[in-house]
Order: sequence, then C-alpha cells, then structure tokens
Amino acid sequence: MSTTPSSATETASGIAVSSGTLSRLLGHAAGQGRSVTAWRVLSGLDRDGAQRVGDLALQQRVAQPTMTGLVIRLEQDHMVSRRPDPNDGRASLVELTAQGREEVEAYRLRAYTALAGGIQALPDADQQVLATAAPLLAKLCEELAAQLDG
Repeated sequence: MSTTPSSATETASGIAVSSGTLSRLLGHAAGQGRSVTAWRVLSGLDRDGAQRVGDLALQQRVAQPTMTGLVIRLEQDHMVSRRPDPNDGRASLVELTAQGREEVEAYRLRAYTALAGGIQALPDADQQVLATAAPLLAKLCEELAAQLDG
C-alpha cells in the first residue's frame, strides 16, 4: 500500500502526538516525581553504561548546562555517581548506582504494568495491530535517530 505525502504527514502527526502523550502519561503513572528526561537518562545509563555529560546531553537533545543540572540532582539523590574518564583526565563519566539501577527497574515495571492494562482493555484485533506496530515503531525510531545523528 502506497502512502501519499499528505497521508504520510497525517500518519506522522498522529504518531508524534500519540507517542508524546503516551510518554508523558507513562512518566506520570510511573515516574514518582522525576521528569521523563531524568528517566530516559537513567534508562540510557542502565542500557549503555557510563557516559560523559556532553554525550548524555546530545542523546537527550538538551543543552549541556541543562544536563549538568540534571546529573547533579540525580547524584544528590544517589541515582548516579561520577568517576574520572580514563581517556580524558579533564572529563568525568556518569554511571548508574545500585540504587539507580533498582529505581530504573521499578520504573519500567510500573510503566509496563500501566501500559499493559490499557492494552488488555482493547479488543483483541486492536491488540494485534499494536503488537505488529511495536517493532515498526522501534525501526522508525532507529532510522530517525540515524538521520539526526548523521
């Protein structure tokens, strides 16, 4: 099935609006007072390991001073710690603490549980559409990230 540019734009608009809303709702349901950006940073550290503040800022597409402030708050909450970067003595690496890892796992469980409840409330046919769409959305995210980073 071919999509016309206007149809693709309408689909893009629907996905962008819905995904933004979903992210905010899940963040509210599972976040327990932390921002969506904070949870994305913590999840990224859990997934990818220790990173520089500048790299975290680039990944989240925020200014470095904004990320520095977030890292300071997460450090004060014992969610992350900093250690010297072995490749550059002037820089430091931010890494998840054991407490941070536990919090990320609990956040994910709360978010997945909230989302699964909503999915289970849908008719079976709609659940199947979402099951088919999930890997396509992941692929779309990878392609878009590659375009933005390239």
